[in-house]
Amino acid sequence: MAKLARDPFTFMVDAAREYGGLVRLDLGLATAYLVSDPDLVRHILVDNRGNYGKGRILRGLGLIIGDGLFINDGEPWQRRRRLMSPVFHRQRLDGLVTTMTEVVTVQMDRWPARIARGEPVDLFEEMVPININILLKAIFGTSISDEESLQMRRASDVIFNHSEKLVFSFFVPMRIPRPGHRRFTAALRTVDKLVAKLLANRRRDAQDVGDLLSMLFLARDEETGEGLTDEQIRNEVMGLLMAGYESTAAGMAWAWYLLSQNPDVERQLQAELSTVLDGRIPTVDDLPKLRYTRMVIDEALRLYPPFPAFFRTSLDADALGDYQLPANSAIIISPFATHRNPSHWDRPEAFDPSRFDTEGSSDRPRAAYYPFGMGQRMCIGSTLSLVEQQLTIAMVAQAYRRELVGGYQLAAHYDVALRPRDGVPMRLTRQH
Repeated sequence: MAKLARDPFTFMVDAAREYGGLVRLDLGLATAYLVSDPDLVRHILVDNRGNYGKGRILRGLGLIIGDGLFINDGEPWQRRRRLMSPVFHRQRLDGLVTTMTEVVTVQMDRWPARIARGEPVDLFEEMVPININILLKAIFGTSISDEESLQMRRASDVIFNHSEKLVFSFFVPMRIPRPGHRRFTAALRTVDKLVAKLLANRRRDAQDVGDLLSMLFLARDEETGEGLTDEQIRNEVMGLLMAGYESTAAGMAWAWYLLSQNPDVERQLQAELSTVLDGRIPTVDDLPKLRYTRMVIDEALRLYPPFPAFFRTSLDADALGDYQLPANSAIIISPFATHRNPSHWDRPEAFDPSRFDTEGSSDRPRAAYYPFGMGQRMCIGSTLSLVEQQLTIAMVAQAYRRELVGGYQLAAHYDVALRPRDGVPMRLTRQH
């Protein structure tokens, strides 16, 4: 298991190719099952989803997000999902497009001075504040100050980076503190204090101002008419922050790296941006026209899904193909391995956005691609993430030529999300 600890995702790909889409892993203190076969993935996430809960692997995240949607199960999850789904309706998210482009513009305005000094720009590190500021603006709107945003970001760094320890030590009793636990709890208190203040302020003026917090306050269950309590809203806010905190930035970082290594793809991207935008800032009406931009994002998510593994626990015994899975089994579902399965992807290691055109994707199993999960438990914020990526990639790519700094060696690192370990440092020059 040394290779699993050292390089878990190469291990998952190699294990799937050598042993198939269901692999039993002996982890010493625990046993887990690695699942990557599309049919088995669909069985667990869709067809027999009632038998698979979030379970003990994710129990540590309850310290961060309580009973939030991200880790809830059963009927409580169904009620919460039903209540929150309108919050993420596409029409609602379209109203955030201007906010997103404004955040990207502010971040890009910081680059010319650095470029003039001959400094490289790390396009992972630059995507992180774009993503976090969009997330905070989307959730809290204008009710959060710049100072509070900075406090939230600093504390959240500590909280969400600690989450890896909580997940991958799931077999260690929770009463045993992980390294950095004291710093983690202090950061959690900071975020809780800020969120409580923002909720109290909004309760006094409960109007729909178009942000996600307004929508959470106003959301009502269609069947019961009940809304969310402050504690439940706090948990959902923390879940939204955790799921989106670094994942969208990581997805864009991989896209920047892959574009730098594939000049033909870059040329096709520039041709689309020139035709659709011709130098202007994109609007919501441009999104359906930026098809190749979206295909670039989809292909980057195939090769480097920000969440390269999902975790489930079987409630009862179940048949996975010819194998009888015991009850209470820990399941690791790996899109990272599924997305590189040569049975479903021609040249699986190659970066080829054209495989996501309508014709190219029609003969693949639906479960061969699931960067945001699948079925009822598909990430509720997936559309928000994809819209943000499409706008940001379009704005940055049409403004700047990008060249990876000399001597850069790509390596993947996983804590909150799968990201380039050493960022994506690039030399930028103006396109026009």
